Amino acid sequence: MRGTIGPTRSLVYWVEFNPPFKVSRKPALNDRKESPRDAQSAQWRWVAAAAWMAIFLLCLLRFSYLKADFPNFSPWMDDQAKFTDEGWWASGAVMHHLLGHWNVPGDYNPGAALPVWPLLLSIVFHFTGISLTAARALNVGISVSTLGVVFLLVRRSTGSAPALLSALLLASSPFAFAFSRLAILDSLIAFEFCLHLLVASCASAKRFWPLPALTALVTTMILTKTTSAVLLPAVFWLAWQARGRNIAGFLRLLLAVAVLPAALLAAYELLVSKLGYGVDYHYFFSVNRMPVIAWDQTLATIWQLLCNCFWVDRILYPIGLVAGLLSLVWMRRLWRNPLFAAAWIALLAQAGFLFSRQDDFGPRYFLVLLVPLVLVVVLTWDALATQHKKAAAALLLALGSAAVLNTATICQFLAHRQYQYCDAAASIRKIVLSDPRQKPLILGVSGAQISLMAGIPSINDFMGSENIAQKIMRDQPGWYLVWNSIDSDNAEMLSAFQLEEVARYPVFDNQDRDQLILYKMALR
Repeated sequence: MRGTIGPTRSLVYWVEFNPPFKVSRKPALNDRKESPRDAQSAQWRWVAAAAWMAIFLLCLLRFSYLKADFPNFSPWMDDQAKFTDEGWWASGAVMHHLLGHWNVPGDYNPGAALPVWPLLLSIVFHFTGISLTAARALNVGISVSTLGVVFLLVRRSTGSAPALLSALLLASSPFAFAFSRLAILDSLIAFEFCLHLLVASCASAKRFWPLPALTALVTTMILTKTTSAVLLPAVFWLAWQARGRNIAGFLRLLLAVAVLPAALLAAYELLVSKLGYGVDYHYFFSVNRMPVIAWDQTLATIWQLLCNCFWVDRILYPIGLVAGLLSLVWMRRLWRNPLFAAAWIALLAQAGFLFSRQDDFGPRYFLVLLVPLVLVVVLTWDALATQHKKAAAALLLALGSAAVLNTATICQFLAHRQYQYCDAAASIRKIVLSDPRQKPLILGVSGAQISLMAGIPSINDFMGSENIAQKIMRDQPGWYLVWNSIDSDNAEMLSAFQLEEVARYPVFDNQDRDQLILYKMALR
């Protein structure tokens, strides 16, 4: 019948006017006007999603092709870490896996003084065996974790947008990319320092747990690398600000950050000596003692230091310098942010340490400057965004350009990767194991690196707690590894041996070390 309502339409009407659960009906899209705040929120969600995707992909890239050599013809081509340091710092874990004990008597055993990294590696090697890829993957994982810690730290200080920008700048850094893919100590120090800052920012008077946490973290960081102690004033400052800058808080922090860690380190020294590693422990500090500063070269050293800071980032570094000057003469309220001040304390403290090195400006020593530099530029942008939007937009454009150019550099590194060092190590392993008449023990300054790559024991011909000539005669290595040529000092030391060149490998881009030569050793 026309005009009546059928059963289906009746059900629709009933559900619409009598829903089984409450539904908040929204007006139709053509009836609702979008507010500027909603539009900005939607834009921010899209920008944040794109930034997180870029960060995720850049972090994945760090795990790719881990056996590849350190990038040739990079700004950091003269760094010695790519020749030796991975093997030196891993030697305790490698020898424990190969020989059943942590040290080689009379040799260079830095694990006695800095046990944290070899302990971590030994745990990894328990599951993977001796593996360069596993060691580098551990370091990459630590460097990626640093991004998360920095994000939490900056978000706690300001907000989500600056925190996300900080993570993006760190993820796109070619400096961090290159050195995080070496199994050395500096990425771990950067992570530990950021973790210190995060815990220090939580150290209010109402919380007790940050104090013992700081004690444990400080002790661990110094047992990772002793020179990291120069970063502690920044940690102390941030924690003291969090506790309200009073005398009682100052004394409690002094106890937690300085007194108790010093006592724990003294106890560790006694334990090491009691276990029989005291000689190795004291030799490490004697051979790595601070050089005498040539004060007549002060101006030249400062100029060289300022120029070498471009290693950290070619765009962020000059922006950071400008931000520092502006904060002194114009934007002084930036110093009200304790994290901004802590970042500058860390930058100046590490710069003082680098100044004391003078001729030894290894680029890896500058890696810990990266996070404080990123904090400075991001916090400056956040301060500008509230009152000087045009300046903030210009700065954001510069930071975005830095991220894009740095990402292009990372892609270039991966596109032109080489495997000369790993191929040489594989060849050396094959040669050594194929000659049973020769003792499978390698002598050389890069011997520990080959031990990490190829799983063959080695001793150092450059450093050791015993007389090196006597050590060589006692251990009688079967193979000698040298870069480019045998110098006169080593030729005299090896005069009792007849050396036969077995193989020569082109490795790296450094004219002083671009030929790795393997000799067979035999007593005359």
